[in-house]
Amino acid sequence: MYQGIGLELLKATTNRDYPLMQGIFLVMTIAIVLANLLAELVYSVLDPRIRVKGGASHA
Repeated sequence: MYQGIGLELLKATTNRDYPLMQGIFLVMTIAIVLANLLAELVYSVLDPRIRVKGGASHA
């Protein structure tokens, strides 16, 4: 049974396996950044008040 990335990170921490810890942190960071990007894109499609175009509003 797959225990998850958290258990692997705990094992790497207790064994002082720094390359594995760095790899896990990198994978987690990339996953979070991609999830945030996807959420922003989906939110801009669902809410028509949000514009993807750049620039400041001059109200």
